[in-house]
Amino acid sequence: MQRLIILLFLLVVLVEQGKSQFVTLGINNFDQIWYENNLLRTPNNIHTSIKPWRNTDVDSLSRKKELLVPNNLELSGKGIKNIIKRKLYYEYLLKTKGEDFYLTLNPIVFLSGGLDRANNTNTYQNSRGLLVQGQLGKKISYYSTLVETQAIFPAHLSQQVASNQVASSYWLTKGFKNGGFDFAYAAGEVAFTPNRIFQIRLGQGKQFLGEGYRSMLISDNSVNYPFFRIETSFWRIKYVNLWAVMNDLRSSVMLGNIFGKKYLSMHYLSMNIGSRWNIGFFEGIMWGDELNRYRLDVSFLNPVIFYRPVEFSQGFAGGNTLMGFQTSYQLKNGIKPYGQIVIDEFKASAIKNWSAGDWRNMIGFQLGVKYGDAFNIPNLFILAEYNSARPYLYSHRKIITNWGHYRQPLAHPWGSNFEEFLVRINYRYRRWAVLSAFHWGKTGRDNSQDNWGGDIFKANSTRTVSVGVKVGQGEPSILTYFKTEISYILNPIYNLRIEAGAHLRNEKIQIGGFPNSQHFYIGIRTDMYQPYTDF
Repeated sequence: MQRLIILLFLLVVLVEQGKSQFVTLGINNFDQIWYENNLLRTPNNIHTSIKPWRNTDVDSLSRKKELLVPNNLELSGKGIKNIIKRKLYYEYLLKTKGEDFYLTLNPIVFLSGGLDRANNTNTYQNSRGLLVQGQLGKKISYYSTLVETQAIFPAHLSQQVASNQVASSYWLTKGFKNGGFDFAYAAGEVAFTPNRIFQIRLGQGKQFLGEGYRSMLISDNSVNYPFFRIETSFWRIKYVNLWAVMNDLRSSVMLGNIFGKKYLSMHYLSMNIGSRWNIGFFEGIMWGDELNRYRLDVSFLNPVIFYRPVEFSQGFAGGNTLMGFQTSYQLKNGIKPYGQIVIDEFKASAIKNWSAGDWRNMIGFQLGVKYGDAFNIPNLFILAEYNSARPYLYSHRKIITNWGHYRQPLAHPWGSNFEEFLVRINYRYRRWAVLSAFHWGKTGRDNSQDNWGGDIFKANSTRTVSVGVKVGQGEPSILTYFKTEISYILNPIYNLRIEAGAHLRNEKIQIGGFPNSQHFYIGIRTDMYQPYTDF
């Protein structure tokens, strides 16, 4: 692998030099909505299903800075009051630049307090950290961030963290005081962009493929992981190759104090047909084994090969291949319908006899629509989405090769064996922002003996049934989740905002499930990453 990386590096260095660096925008649902409205109203050749976006692709389509940071701002005085005002409302905490470099330093905070009324529990989160971003010359950009956190969560999130030892989207946890958790968040990468065609990224982070709030292919739900990514862009095509290392936390696959390792190879081909229609093709394979005999195999480093034949030719009994398709169409009035299909495994005869419910038809899909500047109201953004995953999707005959990392699903946070409908409404007026979200879902939970196909961290060889399989089988659960939040943006440069809100979670189930919660909170935060609590 080291030789291949060096070869690729030398290859792109020799290609024609580009004129400017392509810095990436972090994966952040709140921040992306600033761009979505204009993207949905303006025909473009941007491959919006591939995230994170490049700043140079989308900066001209955002009204964020022009609305909140006036060009004629006159705050150049050196008085302490003026400096505080600039840093709090309009500027980076620290920015320095030279002829061939620049560097910015910003704080990361998440200080909040609240009450889970359903469980009579006080909650809080105390996160502190720094984000360093910069550029060297016109080809190299980088960022690094480290955040330390102590928190007491609402009941349903606390139970999940306690059982998985991992906080949603963060890192491994350890106990803190009475019912609290202590954990960190670390991410960073170096991006090399030699020209308009290639971008190479090496780092620790996440990926997201899709137009929706969820992704059935790969999302930002899990803990960060080390990756190597190549983007190739030309004409109306963008092609993404990703190689990553994932961890299995089970003690049975640990070598000493080192977690079990598995490896992800993925490619995604996106094509814009005209200025409005996009189609994308996805293929990924997770491989490894319970005894840690497999290492990163050069056969899977080929950026243009189909993984399934390679898997069989190498004898990887543990390999788990996923195929997928993504499409969207941008209408003229700011409406964009979109959809995804993901296939883990299927049998043609079973597909023809769908009503028999063969377990091997491990398929999921997504249908959604989003509406920018809805009803001609500036900055009103509406998204409605339906997601469904059949039982045993993302799981595999060996636990280690499931579509997961650090006990967290890599795609939808619910795993599989579910259907979900959600509506999310965002509205912004000047520095004020309002979010209202409603989620409804049906799933089937396991008891201690059965495997009904919802938990992707169980081997599908232990399945309870093989025919008559249907979504929601097992212990039936109906989940409703409502969230409302209002925030005031202090500094749009690094997303510092004051917020207050509530989320209400109600799960109707006889046995198992997570506790219900009625969580009310207030706080101040820099909105850099998105932890998912809507499960």
